[in-house]
Amino acid sequence: MAIKINNLHYIYMQGSPFEKHALNDINLTIEDGEFIGIIGHTGSGKSTLIQHLNGLLMPASGSILVDDIDITQKGADLKKLRQKVGLVFQYPEHQLFEETVYKDIAYGPKNMHLSTEEIDERVKEAMNYVGLSEKYMNRSPFELSGGQKRRVAIAGVLAMRPDVLILDEPAAGLDPAGREEILTQIRALYLARKMTVIFVSHSMEDVARVAGRIIVMNRGQVALDGKPGEVFSHAEELRSMGLDVPQITQLITLLREKGVPIDSRIYTIERAKASLLMLLKQSQNQEDSLC
Repeated sequence: MAIKINNLHYIYMQGSPFEKHALNDINLTIEDGEFIGIIGHTGSGKSTLIQHLNGLLMPASGSILVDDIDITQKGADLKKLRQKVGLVFQYPEHQLFEETVYKDIAYGPKNMHLSTEEIDERVKEAMNYVGLSEKYMNRSPFELSGGQKRRVAIAGVLAMRPDVLILDEPAAGLDPAGREEILTQIRALYLARKMTVIFVSHSMEDVARVAGRIIVMNRGQVALDGKPGEVFSHAEELRSMGLDVPQITQLITLLREKGVPIDSRIYTIERAKASLLMLLKQSQNQEDSLC
């Protein structure tokens, strides 16, 4: 399911003394099956942008095409759109309200008027995708850990079987273990479902680990758009926006300044480890050949 955004503008409190242009002339194409990270400082427009993608907000001008259907046109079927484009808000556990995990995940499919058998199948499927054992089905969601609550909330959206999954700061507020758990599960979900994932975060490290393409928002505009290595190469520009490159990229820069011939486009610990081990092996081989 491709998404095309053309000349998108959004104005908060239009016509009032507090009028603010939150989005200015956004033009983006999101291809089917992409894993996109959207990053930016607070107030950059990233959350405002994603709320347009399933019709929660409507632009002042411009168009949003989902599978070539302009969802901003009068009469667009927004209910159907929201089944296809699922949005998980920041701190989604605050939206959990049912007595059991099962009932919470089943809430969306029930509103789709599916059969009991179909609902049961979808709940179990969604729990499997987020790595929740069926033993949690009859537990209260409020008895779970923070990371488990997030997974229940994500499963509730997945049970609708959307083509696009949007996650707004899914690791916010979690301890390191919970953060690791949720990021690993999101990446595994993407690989299993081959769906389009849009991941919003303020953490460069988190985005670097999971996204194949990064969109940087600044002052309501798209400032940078490209593969992680390309985006993180603009370190000074990112810092001027109140952002920073991942710590591992900063380390790579320092190593290069010291004369270590390592690839400047490295942005994950795993790649850095592999490259450094290869350099050490090459150095050892050279020393052995001189003996």
